[in-house]
Amino acid sequence: MDTATIVMIILCIIYVPIWVWVWRRPEQAARLHLVKYGPTVMIKTRLGINAMEKIGKYRRFWLVFGFVSKFISALLFFTMMYMLLLSIINLPSRIGQGGIGIQYALAIPGFNPMLPLTYGVFALFVAMIVHEMGHGIQSRANNCTVDSTGLLYGVVPLGAFCEPNEEELKKLPRRPQMDIYSAGISVNTFVAIISIALMLLLCSAVTPASFGQSVDDSDLPGVYYIDAKSPAYESGVPTSALILGIKETGEESFHTVTAETSGTMVRLDSDIDISPLNTYVLKYTLEDGADHESGPMQMGALIKAVTNNSPASKAGLQPLTYLYTISITSAGSETVVNYVDSILSFKALMATTHPGDIAQVTTASISDGGVIETVTHDPVTLTSSGSQGYLGISVSDSGFTFTTPSLMMESATNPFYNCTTPFSYVENFLRYLSGPFNGLDPIPNSITWWYDTPAGDTTWILIKTLYWLFWLDILLAISNALPAYPFDGGFLFEGGINWLLEKLGKKDEEERKKLSGSASNSVSTVVLVMFFLVLLAFVI
Repeated sequence: MDTATIVMIILCIIYVPIWVWVWRRPEQAARLHLVKYGPTVMIKTRLGINAMEKIGKYRRFWLVFGFVSKFISALLFFTMMYMLLLSIINLPSRIGQGGIGIQYALAIPGFNPMLPLTYGVFALFVAMIVHEMGHGIQSRANNCTVDSTGLLYGVVPLGAFCEPNEEELKKLPRRPQMDIYSAGISVNTFVAIISIALMLLLCSAVTPASFGQSVDDSDLPGVYYIDAKSPAYESGVPTSALILGIKETGEESFHTVTAETSGTMVRLDSDIDISPLNTYVLKYTLEDGADHESGPMQMGALIKAVTNNSPASKAGLQPLTYLYTISITSAGSETVVNYVDSILSFKALMATTHPGDIAQVTTASISDGGVIETVTHDPVTLTSSGSQGYLGISVSDSGFTFTTPSLMMESATNPFYNCTTPFSYVENFLRYLSGPFNGLDPIPNSITWWYDTPAGDTTWILIKTLYWLFWLDILLAISNALPAYPFDGGFLFEGGINWLLEKLGKKDEEERKKLSGSASNSVSTVVLVMFFLVLLAFVI
């Protein structure tokens, strides 16, 4: 049992008696401003209500803001549903892969490995406060009393809350109700936009550091990730190393390397031909500024994994062996032998193939005696991956994932990097939001030494603070757009159905409320089941 699970069990044991006491002694608990709210406890205060009153008096502004809020909420509603449906479709592929751990399911800085304690606490506090302030200000702008504000507590702090007077809220027309429900979502969105704009402004002053090389320092290949048990892992080259040179084992001097890029993929490029039939030594530098050398290693396109029941599986290809050649025979054409020396050359080759082509693969590996041997596998027929052929393997450059300082900065600070189609803008933005799962915030601490900053570490503190403000605010905005109770999106969805029924000719208000409430409850149940299925698949 891991530490996170033990901590959660201890917190549950502590929390249950508190909840029972609040439930059994409501009057005594109320004196301490504690109220039972389902399985949670509300800690009620009056903090911020005077500020809401003062800001909410500009009613004309908040009327316009309410219209904008509903538009933003609708946009994020479709974004959230797209993410959820995509996750459900991909759910079967998650089975058997193992989860990332229950600690990732809770947005608790320090407990969740993804959320840093200092940046996470500050950004989460700001995100929750501005969200609830949005609800409160819009409530006062529409003459709805705010009874209390406070913290929602259940085993761990679950969030802040703002409590408009329920009776007054129910009596409001549909338009101000939806303005109030959508206010928190839009305020979080605006804070996220402002934060990322300021972050990008600061990042524009960050430049790749100079290491006195004969090539452009911004294009030095850098090690971003290393696969466990790979030749790269065994070579002794650490993650965050900048590669300066390469030589064949036994050579006297190193050859200069540069980075060949394709989108976000990078490979080593030099004036020597890389072949998995040879071994090589890499020269690299670290934060200490000294030059280091790797152990001898094969270089080339390393097979990371082989998909079950794929052409590669039928041909007998094995992980941790190197691709050497792939011979392709198309209908009515001669066989073409292609040498593969990197992930880029493998992907470029596969892009030229078609379903039904015959592929024969030769692999290279080091035997127990230290001799590099080649094996030519049986020919197989490629299946389909869209319009191109599918072999069924994933490949890396000897277990390395390379990037460059300039490419790393550009892709880590631009949610729309390398976008070419309208759909790619959506995909790239969603991929950008997954950055913290990949150690990005937006630049991992281990490689900040690749860059020169105008104010040293202070610049990185500001950049990372703004990044976490952006990330937690946009995440809170998107998640609250989920069309399920108790999220804001559940109430907005009900209001939207009510509006649609009115446009379709349902004039009876009570009947509309009944139908919209029934539809919203049904959708809410389905969406929550989908949400928890996806959550369980990823954390367990």
